[in-house]
Amino acid sequence: MAQARLGVDVGGTFTDLVLTDGRTVEVAKVPSTPDDQTTGILDGIERLQVDPADLRRFAHGTTVATNTVLERDGARTVLVTTRGFRDLLTIARQDRPSLYDLAAERPEPVVARGMTVEADERLDADGSVRTALTDDEVARVVAEVGALEPEAVVVSLLFAFLDPTHEQRLADALVAAGHEAVTTSSALLPVLREVERTSTAALNAYVAPRMRRYLSSLEERLGGAGLSCPVEVMRSGGGTFTTRVAAREPVHTLLSGPAAGAWGAAALGRASGLDHLIGCDMGGTSTDVALIEGGRPATTAEGTVDGLPFAVATTDIHTVGSGGGSIAWRDAGGALRVGPRSAGAVPGPAAYDRGGTLPTVTDANVVLGHLDPEVRLGGAMPMRDDLARRAVGDLADELGLEVTRCANGILRVVEAQMAKALRVVSVERGRDPRAFALVPFGGAGPLHQAALAAELGCTQVLVPPNPGVLSALGLLAAPVTVDRALSRLGDLAGRSRDELARTWNELAEQASSVLREQGVEVGTQRRVADLRYRGQAYELPVDASDPDPERLADGLHAAHRERYGYDQRDEAVELVTLRVRVEGPAPELPLPPWEGGGSVGDATLAERDVVVDGRERPVPIIDRSALAAGARLRGPAVVIGLDATCFVAPWQAGEVDDHGALRLGEA
Repeated sequence: MAQARLGVDVGGTFTDLVLTDGRTVEVAKVPSTPDDQTTGILDGIERLQVDPADLRRFAHGTTVATNTVLERDGARTVLVTTRGFRDLLTIARQDRPSLYDLAAERPEPVVARGMTVEADERLDADGSVRTALTDDEVARVVAEVGALEPEAVVVSLLFAFLDPTHEQRLADALVAAGHEAVTTSSALLPVLREVERTSTAALNAYVAPRMRRYLSSLEERLGGAGLSCPVEVMRSGGGTFTTRVAAREPVHTLLSGPAAGAWGAAALGRASGLDHLIGCDMGGTSTDVALIEGGRPATTAEGTVDGLPFAVATTDIHTVGSGGGSIAWRDAGGALRVGPRSAGAVPGPAAYDRGGTLPTVTDANVVLGHLDPEVRLGGAMPMRDDLARRAVGDLADELGLEVTRCANGILRVVEAQMAKALRVVSVERGRDPRAFALVPFGGAGPLHQAALAAELGCTQVLVPPNPGVLSALGLLAAPVTVDRALSRLGDLAGRSRDELARTWNELAEQASSVLREQGVEVGTQRRVADLRYRGQAYELPVDASDPDPERLADGLHAAHRERYGYDQRDEAVELVTLRVRVEGPAPELPLPPWEGGGSVGDATLAERDVVVDGRERPVPIIDRSALAAGARLRGPAVVIGLDATCFVAPWQAGEVDDHGALRLGEA
């Protein structure tokens, strides 16, 4: 497969790989190696039997930055901030993580209070200098930082987004003193709101050394294996960037894997003629859901990781701790609960026979027959029905239930949690889920598609040809991308079209220079204005293809009416932030026509007893890869593939489309 493209998505349980040359697609699924993700990647490349020297594109979704924050094992980081704001990250917004839990604790920031140095400087809110930063003050700050022996330094001053001079002077002095890993908030994110800006810069500094080491090791080992093309890393907001930029701005990778899944679902939808979708990615430890409109996932500038805010462009994803490895348990009141604790990759569900003994969602699916124990996950990992039954049976004894009823209860609980997450990105955003097609993917998503579609009223379900590796496919559908933002608070009516256009052009040129730095030509631009009515605390994004102030105001009225059901045309409109996204050329869609296969009868491997609606009945076991385009099927059925299994309910019927996606609806 000469001149091939490889997408690699590293998850908590499995590492997924998709290899394509535009005519064929090959997939692999291997266990992740948490201690060194590169090992799992090389295992997958070996499984695919591809020579890295033949690859002309290597796109990667990684959890290194996320895991660094979750595990709190990042760099020893010092924060330099304006005098009087030492406790900025600790106090934050004073949001209570659980409104009625008096014992709830806030997440600890990645920079401890004792690792903060205050600088005697101050700008006013209009950008004028109140307290100038002197040479003596710079020297004192550098000395205090040095005494703390940091591995990384973040400089975030109160109004640096208006004038970065003080931040840059401190950064230059720190670098001159030998501190190599220095992040300034004004270079990374020159926007309003000091808490989110400082938290973003702190997270970037905290994860940067570990990300730099990981990417360096990955490039070295892949290069040793013959890879000559650049390694691209998926960004949280969609699109990719090269390792050079990723090492400098790793905060953009905090939702790298989930973003790839959302963009993969969007690519599949476009290929199948659908542009309004709800993506549901159920993996081993969690479920990520995203709304897709107009063929593109929604994005936001308000993200969190482990309760800590970051404000870079991020695919709008809602995550719940419900995955195939989520552990089922009995709470103190005797109720059946599922998650958020997960069996993970090691030891994994009991059925994996890797030492796990606690019942999981995967084990429940094995007990019910929705997962065929004779199928080897990823083509290599066998499952054991007896171990799954033993694990679920132990919980059933605690609950006083029969084993099958307990397994069925586990599915009902986890599906209720997933349905709630789907409502967050649809109903709670003013969208009717009945107008969207559900795209279930991830290793476990298609097993639960019928229950979720029925709960939300989705009349169409689009199951990808390789649902377990759609995130890896999404990596190949993403162009190299750069986002830039700048806050300029003030009345919109007081701005001229030329002034706004000039600022956006400057932002676009900054983004384009970073794109060219990566050896990529400029393709498309997207411009957005964050606007609000005077007196509001938060804003809405508005398309800014035309920078005319009146058109922008009309855009706010329409966006506000869509979100909240009304507008306020008599209120003054404020401009808060200007944003631009610059993308390189869109890659060729890696979804070749589905070839080969036959009818459902040809693809039926066997008929087995499966628990359907609470009772056992014979159900056909169908080989997904043996179904031809145009093949039709009716539920109930278990459709198995190398990377995922789909359970088709009795009320569903479907057809394989030209790209191998299974379209399901009411029979």
